[in-house]
Amino acid sequence: MKKLFFVIIILLCGRLAGAQTTPEAFLRKAPSLPKDSCNISRSAKDSFVQEVSNLIEETDHEITRLNQEVENAGNSNEERARETALKQMSQQYGMSEEDIAKMKNAKNLSAADKQAMANNMMMKQANMTMDEAKNLSKLDDAGKKAYAEALATEKMAEVKANPNPQPVNSTGKNMQALIAEQQTLTAKISASNQKIGNLYAAIENDPSGKEMLSKIDEWHSKLMSMTGIDYGQGKQMDSLSALIMNEQVKYCNKFTPKYRAALRQHQAIVMASIPDYRQLGAVTNEMIKLQYGLVVSPESAEVSGLQAVNGYFVKFRDAFKFNLYFAEEN
Repeated sequence: MKKLFFVIIILLCGRLAGAQTTPEAFLRKAPSLPKDSCNISRSAKDSFVQEVSNLIEETDHEITRLNQEVENAGNSNEERARETALKQMSQQYGMSEEDIAKMKNAKNLSAADKQAMANNMMMKQANMTMDEAKNLSKLDDAGKKAYAEALATEKMAEVKANPNPQPVNSTGKNMQALIAEQQTLTAKISASNQKIGNLYAAIENDPSGKEMLSKIDEWHSKLMSMTGIDYGQGKQMDSLSALIMNEQVKYCNKFTPKYRAALRQHQAIVMASIPDYRQLGAVTNEMIKLQYGLVVSPESAEVSGLQAVNGYFVKFRDAFKFNLYFAEEN
């Protein structure tokens, strides 16, 4: 009974350890920001940056591990994947067993054999040879239109002559549905990424921020030019130091709250998008299975979500980028 209990505990611990590799789990590891981001010591800032850098490194390692697993699966099943791909081509293009055998030894085919095989595939798909396809691309708009009309007429005649067409290959139909879903998810994720980019672009492109930094640099250059030999410029140097400090504090107070708001929105967008990233990974795995006969670990579906979290951490690490003044250093 005790043995069974310990086995269950070990299994549960293994599952919990695996659960820590999800995008949501990594997000939960992020440290909290202090309430007053502009009143923080240099050491506190450095400690925060190091903690987030460690998270970036962790997610990088997890992404690499999952990608490596997929690559290893492909390498260990290369022959099976090749056979499945050839089978798919056979079904799609109506290739004979003899053609498949030739494809397996493509490097030994003559130029004429390759041309004949390409012509056969084009005839199956578009009812034209490769040379005819090349000539078609050279036609002007009127010629292309005439060809399209002739092809449509020919297809209509085929339908009338054969009202009961051959059934469509189910694998092809499944692949089309997966491609459509993949495109929908990719477009949705792309729109979310665009929103994220716009959040930070509005802050980084703010002209007032560039103007403030320009002033600070100008005053700092003047201050540095006065250091060294004392010509009685002490009051002027103190005045410049005060100008620099005030502008640095003003800069932080203006842009840090905006950056923190952008981070909150960024995190919310990533959290809302994780199901889409996960589904995109699952769809991609299913496409690999259909195309190459490879069963990829479901865990690999987390890669895109982890990359999104990693991108958030990179921005999160810069939470104090507008802190230019540290009281203990002045």
